Amino acid sequence: MFGRKKQTKIEDQLIAEINEILEDETIKNVEQAALIRVKTRLEKGEYMQRVLNDFLAEVRPLALKSQLSPNVGKFYSDIINSAYSQSGWSGLRFM
Repeated sequence: MFGRKKQTKIEDQLIAEINEILEDETIKNVEQAALIRVKTRLEKGEYMQRVLNDFLAEVRPLALKSQLSPNVGKFYSDIINSAYSQSGWSGLRFM
C-alpha cells in the first residue's frame, strides 16, 4: 500500500492538471462541472480511486461519442491508460 505522502503528491498533480484544464474556455459545461467535482472531492481527501472512477463514469458517454474537448479527452485518456499507475489506480480495473 502506498503511503499518504505519495498519495497526496499524486492528488496535488491531478489538481494542478485539473486547474490547467479549467482555464480552457473551450471545455463544455458538463466537463467543467465534472472536473470541479473531482477537484473538490480530492481537496476534501476523498478516496482518489473512487473519485477518478466516478469521473470516468460521468464523462464516458461523451467519450464514447468522441465529444470530449481536447484537454478533457487527454485527461480522460491519461486516466484510462494508467498515467497515474504509481498511485495504484488503473481505470480498466474498475470497468
